[in-house]
Amino acid sequence: MLFKNQKPILGFDDRLLVIIGVLLNTHTVMAIYYTSAFFTIPFKPYITRWFGEFLVVLALWLVIRWLYLVLLKKSPGLKNQKKRFLIIPLLLIPYFIISFFYIYLVQPYFSWEYEQFTEPLVAVQIITGIITFFVDIGVYEGLHLFVELKDTHIKEEKLLKEKSSAELMVFKNQMDPHFLFNSLTTILHLIDTDSERAKKYVYKLSEVYKGLLQNNSQNLIELKEEIYSTKVYSELVNERFGNNLNVDFEVSKEDLKRMIVPFSLQVAVENAIKHNVISNKKPLTIRVFTDNEYLIVENSLQLKKLDKNQEGFGLKNISEQYKLLSDKAIIVEENQNTFVLKLPLLGTKTKKRRKVLANR
Repeated sequence: MLFKNQKPILGFDDRLLVIIGVLLNTHTVMAIYYTSAFFTIPFKPYITRWFGEFLVVLALWLVIRWLYLVLLKKSPGLKNQKKRFLIIPLLLIPYFIISFFYIYLVQPYFSWEYEQFTEPLVAVQIITGIITFFVDIGVYEGLHLFVELKDTHIKEEKLLKEKSSAELMVFKNQMDPHFLFNSLTTILHLIDTDSERAKKYVYKLSEVYKGLLQNNSQNLIELKEEIYSTKVYSELVNERFGNNLNVDFEVSKEDLKRMIVPFSLQVAVENAIKHNVISNKKPLTIRVFTDNEYLIVENSLQLKKLDKNQEGFGLKNISEQYKLLSDKAIIVEENQNTFVLKLPLLGTKTKKRRKVLANR
């Protein structure tokens, strides 16, 4: 870990920085402690003294770097920045221990006898060390935060793209000629047979498109809102399939406040309806319920002949959004009789929503 590529932790490969930093720090302290010595004393004693300073600078850099990597691994990213700033000064303790060990036990072996270049005071060496410490740590912290911000920006753009794709897919499904044809046919039929049901059907249809417009700017919405939109959609489809399609919702009031990716439940229900046979002989049952940290969508598996599986573009898109918003992933389980989709629930609206970060 002392000199391996730590890009997964830091966000960048710092090995070249280590080499340049150690050499630069060594030249800096030599210039501060022994100004113009390079031009006035023989090369051999100068390089001997330089090598002594190089050893302590290298030891300090590698030890502090290792401790900083441990700290960064436990408290990574922008959200832990303040925590790191409080802990970083504690790294001066091992810094001082190594410095005093060098000054009193190792430095004498590299001393020289030039009156014009006497040994610097211990206080001067410690103050120089402290300044160098914070400059070096500042470089690491600055580069790490720069990479984090850049990665966050990239992920936000990717999330926007995935979200737009999901919205487009839902919109296409609801503007699909078959869906519109079936909806209009149902309205025409209800107008002649039951005008009140026709009005309710038109209202529900408007609610479906209203939900699409309202939720297109949000990364997360309350489960209550998503269930409402999905219920309205399933009620519309029920006018076509009647008792052959059953969508049951079993969600507690507490879970209704949890957050979920917009359109994820609706896509799951649409996915089940689209890929499975629905008839008098084979009615389709879809159950929607919560289990700990997941919203479960379970349906009887009776795939159409042309569909080898249920997981299409819609679920892949929802999966990508979850990866960008949290460290939780959707879970797909399938056997001969049932298809189960588990959608993670991500806290509540009152809590601070999880930001898109690069600390995986």
